Amino acid sequence: MTLEELWEHFYYHLRVKRRAATTLRYYQVTHRTLNRFAAATPDFPASADGLTVSHLRAFMVWLEGEGLKVGGVHAHVRAIKALFTWAHQEELLPRNPAARLQRPTLPGQRLPMVDAPLVGKLIQQARAEEYPLRDAAILLTFFDTGVRLAELITLRVEDVHPERGLLRVMGKGGKERAVPVGTRALTAISQYQRRERRPRHAGVKELFLNRLGEPMTRSCVGIRLNLLAGRVGVERALATPHTFRRGFAVEFLRNGGDVFTLQQILGHSSLEMTRRYVNFLDEDLKAAHLRFSPGDRL
Repeated sequence: MTLEELWEHFYYHLRVKRRAATTLRYYQVTHRTLNRFAAATPDFPASADGLTVSHLRAFMVWLEGEGLKVGGVHAHVRAIKALFTWAHQEELLPRNPAARLQRPTLPGQRLPMVDAPLVGKLIQQARAEEYPLRDAAILLTFFDTGVRLAELITLRVEDVHPERGLLRVMGKGGKERAVPVGTRALTAISQYQRRERRPRHAGVKELFLNRLGEPMTRSCVGIRLNLLAGRVGVERALATPHTFRRGFAVEFLRNGGDVFTLQQILGHSSLEMTRRYVNFLDEDLKAAHLRFSPGDRL
């Protein structure tokens, strides 16, 4: 079996499992990158059976030579290991060439996240833009619910339930969940719907629309966030959908929420996944130590 055929079988498996389009795109990036490496490597085997861990380690070295940072290499290795682990379990390959492939060690840096003052600045700037009500509603929805980008752009008008204080969200793998939303965010959504939302035709049910009255895309939301970040003088990396998601998680816990409820709100299948989003600041750790210090309790 060729490596290309193996990828196609893997994609079919992911579609059967109803994995999100973003998940498919994630693997496709590694697929294309590995193809570029194969084309540049004369002894790269044409058959998937001929691949060894040495070939995959050479791929990692090549990625570093291409200027990819450790986080990017780590992402490619995760995709490679998932592909070959699945293929071996499905008995498409007699052995798993990625079994001994180790992920590079990630630096122990806190991932960026938004905080309340920054969100306030972004909202204030949004009110001076072309679509002030829409952009403000998007910012508040992100920060008040922690929804993913894909979940935000697929929200429909009928998914907003102000009487219950909930949004009905379609998460990864087609899993539906109810996400609590606060009064301020609901008010912003309502104002946008009444005064700014102009669907191109009656068939457009999505909540957030672009200037043509069609559903906003991932890139459209990204462009708006980048623009607002630039307007208030912060790096674009500080105002992405995921920085809002992390910021929501931390603020939720700071305000007294528990991690089990947070797991349900974020739509995570395990607490370990939730933990990755929580980046406590030094002040939080210090405050917690003051409350629970074993030495002070002697």
